Amino acid sequence: MGRDRTKLHEDLITICYYISDYGYGHATRSIAIIRTVLERHHDQPIRLIVNCGKALPFLIDSLQKEMLPWISNDHRIEFRSIFSDTGYVLQHDSIAADIQSLRQQYNLDMSLFEERVTQEQKFLLGVKAQLVISDISPIPFVAAQRAGIESLGISNFTWYTAYQDMLEKSDLNTLRAAYAQMDHFISLAGCAEPEWGRKCRIDTGFFCRQPDLQEVERIRTELDPTGQRKIIFFGLGRSIQVDHWSTMELWDSEQCIFIVSSNMDIDHPNVVQIPDQYTESQNYVAAADLVITKPGWGTVCEAIELAKPLILLNRSHFYEDRHTIAAVPSDHPLYLMSWEEIQQLTLSTEDEIGQLHDAQSGKGLSIHERSSSTLVEIADYIQNLLQHVKVV
Repeated sequence: MGRDRTKLHEDLITICYYISDYGYGHATRSIAIIRTVLERHHDQPIRLIVNCGKALPFLIDSLQKEMLPWISNDHRIEFRSIFSDTGYVLQHDSIAADIQSLRQQYNLDMSLFEERVTQEQKFLLGVKAQLVISDISPIPFVAAQRAGIESLGISNFTWYTAYQDMLEKSDLNTLRAAYAQMDHFISLAGCAEPEWGRKCRIDTGFFCRQPDLQEVERIRTELDPTGQRKIIFFGLGRSIQVDHWSTMELWDSEQCIFIVSSNMDIDHPNVVQIPDQYTESQNYVAAADLVITKPGWGTVCEAIELAKPLILLNRSHFYEDRHTIAAVPSDHPLYLMSWEEIQQLTLSTEDEIGQLHDAQSGKGLSIHERSSSTLVEIADYIQNLLQHVKVV
C-alpha cells in the first residue's frame, strides 16, 4: 500500500510516539516497547520522534545510543517537548484525588484542545509521519485522523474512563470522540475499555524492561553486604507528594533496608534513595524481596514479572487502579492496604517479613517468558503496520 520508498538516508520510516505527561509508568513501558521495536526492525531504518512533557529528560537518558548498543546505527531517535494530557490532580499531602482542582485544570486544558490538535496535525504533516503511536494522549488520534495518518493506541486505560468517577459525563464527550478516532488499539493487562480501534484491537498482558542481572547483584551486595536483611522497594510514584515521609514507622524495621525514589526526602539509616539520574529502576525492583507501591501499571508489572510479592495501596476510587489490581495473577502474593495502614505498617519480626517473601522464594530474577512474548507481539504488530502505512 502506498508508493515505493527510495533508499535515500532521509527517507526513513517516520513514527511519532506520544507518551503521557502523567507519572513515569507510561514512559517506562514505552521505553520497553521502543527498545524492542528498534531491535527487531531490520528491514528499513526508523526515524522515531518521541513526544512528551515532564518525563522527556528521563526518556532522553533511557534511549540514548549508549543505552542501546545492539540497535542499528541507521535508526534515528529525536525528542520533542509537548503537552499531552491533564492526568490526575491529587490533594496536597494525600493520595486522594482533588476533584475540584482536576475539574478546573481539565476545563482549561480542554479549552485548548482544538488548538493543540491543529498544532499536531501540522507537525505530523511537516515531518511526513507514517505512523502515530500514543500512550495514551487523546490529541494525536484526532490530529492523525485529520492528516490521513494511521494511528495506534497502547494502554491499559484511557483518560475517558479514568475520569468517569471524577467528572461529569457530558464533560467527557470530546475525549470519547478523540479516542474513537484511533485506528488500532493494543490493550494491556487490566484494560477495561470500550472497543477502541476502528480497524483492529488486540489484547496483551504484562511486560517490563529487562533487568541487568549483574547490576542487580551489585545493588544487593551494596545495600546488604551481609545478606542478613530484607530489601524492600517502596515506590508510591513521583506524582504523590507527602510532607511527612520521614515520620512513618516503617523505616524503623531494623531487619529491612528500604529503597525509595529520588523525590522522597527521607533521612534514615535504613532508607536508600535511587540516584536521581538512574534510569533503570527495574534493577532495584529485581534486587528487592518485597515491593510496596500504589497500583501504577509500571511498578506492578515489574513486581509480577520479576516475581516479587506486592503490598499495594488500595485506592478504590481510581478506575485504573481497580482494574490493574484485578489483573494481578491469582497465584501472585498480593496484600491490599489503605493509606492509613501503610503509614502504620511495620515489618519488625523475621516471621512477618518471611511470610511475605517465602511465597515467592525460589522463582529467581529472570523475567517470565510471557513478558518477552508480549513485547515481541507488540513490536511485531507495529512492524506489520509499518509494512502497510501510507507515505504522506
